[in-house]
Amino acid sequence: MATILKIILSKMLNSQIKRQIISQAIATPDIEICGVILNNGEIVQMNNVAPEPQHNFMIEQMEFDLVRNSVVGIYHSHCLDSQPAILSREDIANSKAVKLPYILYHTDFEEWDYYDPSDIYPYPLISNPWMPKELGYYLGWKFDYNRSDCYTLVRSYYKGMLSLDLPDFPRNAIEETASPDWDMFVDNFEKAGFRKLDRDEPLQANDVILMCISGTQTHHAAILLDPKTGKALHNLGEGRLSEVFMYGGYWLGATRFVCRYKS
Repeated sequence: MATILKIILSKMLNSQIKRQIISQAIATPDIEICGVILNNGEIVQMNNVAPEPQHNFMIEQMEFDLVRNSVVGIYHSHCLDSQPAILSREDIANSKAVKLPYILYHTDFEEWDYYDPSDIYPYPLISNPWMPKELGYYLGWKFDYNRSDCYTLVRSYYKGMLSLDLPDFPRNAIEETASPDWDMFVDNFEKAGFRKLDRDEPLQANDVILMCISGTQTHHAAILLDPKTGKALHNLGEGRLSEVFMYGGYWLGATRFVCRYKS
């Protein structure tokens, strides 16, 4: 299925299909257009039934159900958004919920964005010269909560490097990580296939380090690459890029616990 989606993506971004989406978008420049991409490469425009269609979009369920079994992607436009083409937090959450790629065209900036919840790389339109089995593949990812955050990086690394599928968990706004009611890592590390290490257990490569950088909640995850040197990988937060760092000192103090994939 992932291969089919990548083929459809390449078709979708060819000049003919791009022109169709652009033509729809500029025909109603003050309203977000929306539609679906079918598995034959055809696009079908649908009515935007959102209460404020100039700011968001909603496809009527019955209209979508008519082609549901053939849909491989959902597209829409941004028209009044003041930032360049970036899928919104709601777009990413909805893409994950329906398990379909989301495609965005911004009429003012004439730019595209694309997100595929089944892809381990969160920005498919940005070229990545590395292969998933190479560490360089996971470096320089812009932090974007729920799209390209610390847990995204853990899941992508485990899939690309170790061929292990970790479950995703719903996330809303980054502010939720400061709430005393939010504890995604503590609540779900066992569901994801991990066990908590005893404090005296030697660390191993690919162990996941769970930390609290600020506040009170366990809200940050890093991957230990080399237990001998302390070399580790993480995506720390807003305004940062995923990077290699040396685990020790401050990071030891921030650590809540280390977990290891059970198998």
